Amino acid sequence: MQNNDFDANAQSSNTEQNESLQNNIPQNRSLGIVALYFFICFCIILLLIIVIFKVFSPRKLPTIITSKKEVAQRGTIYSSDGFNLASSKNLYKVSVFKKSIDPDKMDLFIKLFSIYSGMDEYYVREKLNGNGNITISYSINPKTALNLKQLNQKFIKYGIFRSYEENGRIMPKFGLSIEISGESRDYLYKDLTEPILGYTNKLESDGFTTPNGVKGIEKFYNNTLESKQDGFYRGYRDIGFNIILSRDAILKRRVDGQNIVLTIPLKLQKKIENILDEAGKNLESKEIVAGIMDSKTGRILSLASNQRFDAKKITSNDYSKLNANVAEFSFEPGSVMKPIVYSILLEKRLVNPNEIFNIYNGIYKLDSYTIRDSIRRQYASAENIIVLSSNIGMVQMAQRLDEQSYYNGLQAFGFSFPTNIDLPYEKDGLIPSQATFKSYVYKGSVSYGYGLRVTFLQMLRAYAAFSNGGYLVTPYLRDYTLSRNNKKIDFHHNDNPLMILSPYTADKMQKTLIKTVDEGTAKKTKVEGIIIGGKTGTARVAVNGKYGNNYMGSFFGFAKDEKSNYTIGVVVFESSEKSSYYASQTATPIANKIIKAMVEEGYLKPIE
Repeated sequence: MQNNDFDANAQSSNTEQNESLQNNIPQNRSLGIVALYFFICFCIILLLIIVIFKVFSPRKLPTIITSKKEVAQRGTIYSSDGFNLASSKNLYKVSVFKKSIDPDKMDLFIKLFSIYSGMDEYYVREKLNGNGNITISYSINPKTALNLKQLNQKFIKYGIFRSYEENGRIMPKFGLSIEISGESRDYLYKDLTEPILGYTNKLESDGFTTPNGVKGIEKFYNNTLESKQDGFYRGYRDIGFNIILSRDAILKRRVDGQNIVLTIPLKLQKKIENILDEAGKNLESKEIVAGIMDSKTGRILSLASNQRFDAKKITSNDYSKLNANVAEFSFEPGSVMKPIVYSILLEKRLVNPNEIFNIYNGIYKLDSYTIRDSIRRQYASAENIIVLSSNIGMVQMAQRLDEQSYYNGLQAFGFSFPTNIDLPYEKDGLIPSQATFKSYVYKGSVSYGYGLRVTFLQMLRAYAAFSNGGYLVTPYLRDYTLSRNNKKIDFHHNDNPLMILSPYTADKMQKTLIKTVDEGTAKKTKVEGIIIGGKTGTARVAVNGKYGNNYMGSFFGFAKDEKSNYTIGVVVFESSEKSSYYASQTATPIANKIIKAMVEEGYLKPIE
């Protein structure tokens, strides 16, 4: 009976529990739906936050705008026969962001870079040991730079470079950076045309090195040659990092320096320099210089020296060679001065070419000084005083000039003034003051080339007056300038030459100088079929106010055919007394070879 009651109670309890569970199921289901709803809302809100953040925050994408600077170059100097004497080329620096190189492809990068650049693999690897933006080289030549630009495209194509994240920002694929680091000046023919051509030094500006003229043509025409404006480009880039030239792009055109063309033909210049080099081997001298100028126009065909330097590789041993001594050095000229003074006398009608003078068998007292001649004659005509180079005869003739005529006559020939040739640092030379010419000692010493100082170029243009009808011309080295379109502009325009001698005097002087070559001290200059006139000069060199045992040997004159007329000068500076030092032994053989070279090159044609 009790068991039945227990079973009845258990059954009643189970029934109640089931009813209770059934009542809770709808309630739990409602709670789940509410939880799910809130979860979905949370996800939607989170998604919206992410979207808004992405939309309004700065985009971490590689930049698609880039800029490029194009450095303008210095102009080129050409010879008259079209040879490139001095030109510029860009130097490049190559750098790379190390992190932009895929670490798994670093060895491939180094190997290929080494092949394309010509650099040692070990060197490249050592450079890449650093961090950040690494400059591998600052002096890549244009050819190598082009190779590396091509390699850069291959690196991009084959995934050598990668984007990477830094400080929460995605950095673009930088690739190789190949930029101009400076400008290098090249002298293709090394020491040819030096020191007239000159050289440059390097100026640093905004991280770039640019050449600046220091000497010679490079200095005188520095403003013409120097670059005018760097180019600048900014705009959208393509996948190869090239700027797209759209309407929005910023373009600033590059303006290079202008090119100039000289009057000097390189082939002739080389021959003249070879002649001087060969003579220098046989003569103990400090320097030998020579020049050729068109007598009528002043156009320089050659200014040469045997003391030259490679402008690309100047060393301390070259310092004494850097000056263009044809313009920058003055000297006592010796007997080449005699025709100048003689022509002043002729112009003033103070002497007759046929007038006879006593030259005292080569020994003459002038105040406390003894004047000597290398010839021993009792008498000589005024003209033969020049032909035979008599100091005694010149001293006597010079006394007929008053101080004003003497002084003004020398100035009319351009002495004590620069010639205004297009070279820097030209010296004026020096002549005594007008009052000094009251002294008959000074009148005499200047007449045979002592007591005054002249430059090579002053004497060269003075002698041109003897063969061009009596005119003083201005020598020049630049023929014309080339525009950016290679059009010839800014031609040299000769100022009207100044007449300093009458046609009568100029003709008399020309005949006297021809006779000097035919019969006098300049016989060794003779070349068959060419009309040659000129005068030699030998002068002692003063050191610290005293004349020593070194000499200046010189020849100045002209060589002409039926059409052409050139003035020629040769000076052998400081020949030793121990070797040949007379101008007839040093300067005239050189002048002879120069004239023959002019015939070979077609500048002179022998008269049959």
